[in-house]
Amino acid sequence: MDLCCGMGGFSLAARDLGMRIVVAIDVDAQAARTFRKNFPQAEFLQGSVRSLKLLRRSSELLNATDAPAPFVVISGPPCQGFSAAGSRDPVDPRNQILVAVARAISHLKPHCALVENVSTVLGRKHANRLARFEDTLARGGYFVQRLVLDAADFGVAQKRKRAFLLVTRKELDSQEVQDRIERLKQPELTVESALLDLPRPDVRPDDYDDQRDYGRFPNHLSMRHSTRVMDKIAALKPGSGPMSYRRLHPARPAKTLFSGHRAPPAHFQESRSITVREAARLQGFPDSFRVYGSFAGQMEQVTNAVPPPLARAVLRVLSELAGLPLPAYA
Repeated sequence: MDLCCGMGGFSLAARDLGMRIVVAIDVDAQAARTFRKNFPQAEFLQGSVRSLKLLRRSSELLNATDAPAPFVVISGPPCQGFSAAGSRDPVDPRNQILVAVARAISHLKPHCALVENVSTVLGRKHANRLARFEDTLARGGYFVQRLVLDAADFGVAQKRKRAFLLVTRKELDSQEVQDRIERLKQPELTVESALLDLPRPDVRPDDYDDQRDYGRFPNHLSMRHSTRVMDKIAALKPGSGPMSYRRLHPARPAKTLFSGHRAPPAHFQESRSITVREAARLQGFPDSFRVYGSFAGQMEQVTNAVPPPLARAVLRVLSELAGLPLPAYA
């Protein structure tokens, strides 16, 4: 089950490991479209993770057979209130969802769970919130193991530090977790190697329709920049520039991607912002994963997602240590 699933980066990682995605919950309508298109066998429930009605329905789906299989809850609750690029406000209402996820896990009683967020969630200013998260799970009979990892160490062409909270019924040995994670690390992937075979994109048409195909690579359309903006980008050296239109460096991983009110980073070679498909590649999504919604909504979905290769490594380790079989690695 995927709580606060967004467009499904976590679910993609789980599916890659041979797991079956049964149910997902999120409030975002655009993410709902993307998730449903990419995970047609799962039931998507639009609404809050606080909803007892949705949690009861989820429990029914997860226990629908006579001999229910062990299940895992995965979750990437909103991080804007914890993020250095977001509000950084300890009382941001979105921060409350982290504790709501803990309550949902305790209610659903999975075999284990994995929660992802920005690394700053472990900082001192959010200590009370994290303590409530862990206390809620402790009352439900769970232990929590904290872990901070960088996506660039797991085959993702992006420096993206993330905190993972491994939730298990038996306390894990932190050194064993680290040792197993270490064995799954991959060589560094550069921006150029991630984007090299993509053709120069067409400009997004005014009558853009996310249901239409615009070439071989889905979501590969560029923004319509003014001459002033294109000149501004052209004057930037690779790896330099302000937060908006920072130019990617071809020989390095990208810096952490985010959207919101700031523009996406600029291409390392062309005078334009990167496309949604290029952002998806820098997040580790395959080209077969298509994103739906408005152009701005697509970029927000992609940049908010957990990089699937990173999530896959942590979920694999958690599953092994929790004693769950992984069909893809049998």
